[in-house]
Amino acid sequence: MKEPKFRITRLLILMGLCCTLLAGSILTTSPVAEAATKKAAVSSSQMTIPIGKLDDKVYWNTSSWELSNAQKLTVKNAVKGATYQFTSSNSKVVTISKTGGYLTGVKAGSATITCTQTYKGKKTTVGKCKVTVKSAALTVSDYGNEFPVGSNGFDLYDYYASYDSLFSVTYRNPKASYVLTSDNDNFSIKEVKNDASIAKKVTDNAEYQSILKDFIGSRYFYGYEFTAKKAGTYTVTVKETYNKKTRTLGSFKVVIKDTGISLAQQELLLGNSMNVMNLLNYAKENTQYYFEIKDYDKTNPENNVLGLSQDGNDLYLFANKVGTAEVTVKEGSEQGAVIGTITFKVTEAPCQSITPESKEYTTYVGGDFYIYYELEPWETTDQVTIESDNPDVLKVEYNQEMKSYVYTPLKAGEANVTIKCGSQSATCKVVVEE
Repeated sequence: MKEPKFRITRLLILMGLCCTLLAGSILTTSPVAEAATKKAAVSSSQMTIPIGKLDDKVYWNTSSWELSNAQKLTVKNAVKGATYQFTSSNSKVVTISKTGGYLTGVKAGSATITCTQTYKGKKTTVGKCKVTVKSAALTVSDYGNEFPVGSNGFDLYDYYASYDSLFSVTYRNPKASYVLTSDNDNFSIKEVKNDASIAKKVTDNAEYQSILKDFIGSRYFYGYEFTAKKAGTYTVTVKETYNKKTRTLGSFKVVIKDTGISLAQQELLLGNSMNVMNLLNYAKENTQYYFEIKDYDKTNPENNVLGLSQDGNDLYLFANKVGTAEVTVKEGSEQGAVIGTITFKVTEAPCQSITPESKEYTTYVGGDFYIYYELEPWETTDQVTIESDNPDVLKVEYNQEMKSYVYTPLKAGEANVTIKCGSQSATCKVVVEE
């Protein structure tokens, strides 16, 4: 009796395996059928490229800020056993290998790349790619072209910060050379290739170097460096040489200015300060300047109308008392050439009114609370003081670090808060609840 049972069990197992295999077959036919419906196609239907032979390392500017790179033209979803051939409708404009890949721009114009499939003796068109080939062109910035005497340029930092470049060569031919020529020996300029390796020259900060490297990646662009020995207006001509033929792309002007005083007369409100570099126009890169306050009293600094204070690498003029004072600026040191003198007038701006946001506030014990108000004029030179008439309910203290008043609701009750500024004052009621 055991043998039939064994056979029945084995039969059931075999039937189970068959069902499993059948189910597996049913389940897997759907993706296969779906994949079979995908047709072969070209990887791109449209491309715009420069003249020249392209490869995976070629990048070019399509505008003064946007970069593009070469892409292979290939077949997607290629049929196994089929062969593919690429042909150009105009090999005088663009060429491509029969097997596809990177294009070569021959001259400016348009052409169509057609991909043909041969499968089981039958030829069909897989797809077409319209190709536009552009000649290199000079793009000149619509923004400022004025700079101080000395050295300057456009590098990876400027590109990252979205600054404007004086010029750029769009659709640069990767196999051509480009030369910048100045019309005067007092101004020289050259192109510089900027890639990730330039980050070390841009900054000593390792963290910022990493940011710049991540930003540019494998890309690159051409910036420039120039040196101006004297003030003046210079014309720079850009030429391209390709296949032993040279052509002029165009020219642009650069205006170089001597360092000068921004304004001969300046006003500063009592208690305010100003970065001394704001006193200058066209300050030179990597150049020190000496600022001298006329008749400055070192023994009694509180008697001076103006004072100087250092904050890190920045130097500030601050208005110490009402009156007038003169500041002379020299290049380099106390013995340096005088750039100019500025007359400062330090004045007061008395407070004319205080307007709290509300006449009455409600807050809670331990809650965050602040009283907002407006001063007229907002830049008043009068000092603001704020007091609570019931500090057991609402404590008001000035925080030196935050440079503002802090309100602390301590227990249920009421307090009147008075805001004073110069001869003006305003009071509001604060109700503190549990």
